Amino acid sequence: MKYQIVLPIRIKKKLDKIETKHYEKILSVLEVLSNDPYLGKRLKGELKNYYSYCAWLFRIIYEIKKRKLVVLIIRIGQRGEVYR
Repeated sequence: MKYQIVLPIRIKKKLDKIETKHYEKILSVLEVLSNDPYLGKRLKGELKNYYSYCAWLFRIIYEIKKRKLVVLIIRIGQRGEVYR
C-alpha cells in the first residue's frame, strides 16, 4: 500500500534552496519511502517515534502515521544539523 508523503511548508522552502542534483535525489528517496517507509532506521531516545533515512549528504527525519497511510517529513538536512 502506498503512503502519502506530507511536506510542511518549512520543509518545502528548505528544499527550494538545495542544489538541483541533491533535490532530485531527495525526491527519488521520498518516492521510495512512499512505497515502504519502514526502510529507514528507527531512532532512539527523545526521537523514538521517528525514523531516519540517509539520502547521500542529507538525512530525512520522518514520522509514520500508519492509520492514515501518511509519512510526515519532520526535517531534511545534513547529518550534523538535522539532529539538533
